Amino acid sequence: MIGGKITGIATVRLEAETRNDSGEYMNYIVLVKQVPDIRNIPDEAWDWEKGTLKRAFLTNVLNELDKQALAFAIRMREKQPGQIVALTMGPPFAEEVLRYSMSVGADAGILVTDRKMGGADTAATAYPLGQAVRKIEKEIFHGDRNYVILAGMQSVDGDTAQVPAQVAEELGIAHIAYAEACDFSDGELKVTRITRRGDQIVSPTGYPCVITATSWTEPLNAAFSRTRWTSSQKITAWGAPDISAVESRIGLPGSRTTPFRIFSPKDINRKKTVIEDDLGKLVKLIKDAYTQRLAEADKPREHAAYQFPEGKAGSYHGEVWVYIEQEGGEINVASLEVLGQATELARILKEKVGAVLAGNGIGGLEKEVVAFGADKVYVADDPLLAEFLPVPYTRAVTELVEKYHPQMILFSATPMGRELAPRIAYRANSGLTADCTSLEIFDFKRGATELTAILKQTRPALGGNIMASIITQNSTIQMATARPGVLRALKPDYGRKGEIIEHTASLSGVDPGVRIISTESRPLSSELKDAVAIVSGGLGVKTREGYDKYIRPLAASLGKCLCCEVMVGASRLAVEAGFIDRSHQVGQTGQTVKPKIYVAVGISGAIQHLTGMQNSDVIVAINKNPAAPIFKVADFGVVGDIEEVVPKLCEALSNE
Repeated sequence: MIGGKITGIATVRLEAETRNDSGEYMNYIVLVKQVPDIRNIPDEAWDWEKGTLKRAFLTNVLNELDKQALAFAIRMREKQPGQIVALTMGPPFAEEVLRYSMSVGADAGILVTDRKMGGADTAATAYPLGQAVRKIEKEIFHGDRNYVILAGMQSVDGDTAQVPAQVAEELGIAHIAYAEACDFSDGELKVTRITRRGDQIVSPTGYPCVITATSWTEPLNAAFSRTRWTSSQKITAWGAPDISAVESRIGLPGSRTTPFRIFSPKDINRKKTVIEDDLGKLVKLIKDAYTQRLAEADKPREHAAYQFPEGKAGSYHGEVWVYIEQEGGEINVASLEVLGQATELARILKEKVGAVLAGNGIGGLEKEVVAFGADKVYVADDPLLAEFLPVPYTRAVTELVEKYHPQMILFSATPMGRELAPRIAYRANSGLTADCTSLEIFDFKRGATELTAILKQTRPALGGNIMASIITQNSTIQMATARPGVLRALKPDYGRKGEIIEHTASLSGVDPGVRIISTESRPLSSELKDAVAIVSGGLGVKTREGYDKYIRPLAASLGKCLCCEVMVGASRLAVEAGFIDRSHQVGQTGQTVKPKIYVAVGISGAIQHLTGMQNSDVIVAINKNPAAPIFKVADFGVVGDIEEVVPKLCEALSNE
């Protein structure tokens, strides 16, 4: 039998020892995950037929953003003393990440491990983790609910950002995402989080709560004395019976999504980076590619060829819905892109297109949504929805789903969508496929399973090293988020008529879970999403002066050469270093762009940045590191110091 008791300092910390001079304390649970090192995946590690990785062939490491969550917990403990418990779910060898966690500051490590949990999707992972949290609360914290659950914003293998939000939904507590700083003052936890429009300081209205951390500090280093202590400690292992897990909710039986095919991105994208040292040749390549993309942009939209098999109806029934994201009465264009795809899916299925709008004082937006393709608009308007907070928004949207029973609901994979969709899917007992780059209707048959006219959801995984095609199973509704910039919005028709359905959400007495203290919005003076061409600078530019010296002149030279406006962008690290203001930030927590030409200067290519720009038509990378991830998505590249390359490239552009 798997099980045991925690030994070492975790069991001897008494309540008096966890309190500071003012009598205040806080305990912490950090969700950590062992992931494959995606920088080095050997060919023999792939099982292409089964759609899986052979983990024995992989080097395993602690997920980088979970290191940030550990650092976050340790920083919080400096302000508010308490215990830190590292919690992971995985095979027995996953205890390695727990020992690392303890070597940098965690007081105890708990491994949830059971063969029956193998093959779990995010919902079947969140449930046992939630059960383990309940056990920690009861047996280690002695029923004390004064604790915070921390996790990295996402993991590099799945990159879904779903598990922390679904753990919060399982526990019925608040979730604060994209956290980059925290402070305890006046007995209150204050968390600074990134939003699409700026920064926000929020505070949980009660405990426990979940916080997901983004990259904000240097990774922690293990002390020698701490490592020696860790090696002598016992890692507690809990199986499914230990956490009272219902077997139908774990592993494959508890999963609501099934990957049925994995394949290399090369199978659909034959892009190979051309490294060109001759800058004159590079300019010609850029001009030719730009001209070609302009011509392709005028081609009409191709319609899918799917036809229902004779005599068969679809396996799912109901309308095709899209969640329309709005802030301050302004619709996010990424939602309109998803709406455009939904109209095509609904046409194939011979169903109506429904759009869900939630907010306060949002009258008038319905007409805009109808113009972009919606047949029906479901509106939840309530004062508690004035600001986006996951708890009331989840309640309002889930009520609509439960009342009207659509066969699918699609979201954009924006920061808001990544917070909201996982909770709605978990509450609706549906699967959710994140960050899709393709959504199609097809028929599925494998063994005894035969499904008609279902949604094939294709997405990148493992840092873009593979593509996975996924279906929803064991659910009455299919859900997915779509990567911004990969789908196309329809041209608006303001003469269209649609049906407006008002919904009064049951929000009376609902605790929003989070109180917004202040919001610092950045002006959207730089609408990069509409740019034809963008030159972005990263931390490799080194200084604000370097940014002005290299990035802006390059943008000007490229604009003259291509006879178009070229806008200036930046990576998140460049923004945080003060090189340029946040309205120019490209990436997951900035703007998502899809220009004809994207030039990345001194940008290494972290996944958060790639998410926001890798669907650009032509990508040019300039970096001194030939192994930088940016070269994996670039069409053309130059390896060299920007101080030398950029002035010469400006000259070559001027001479063309």
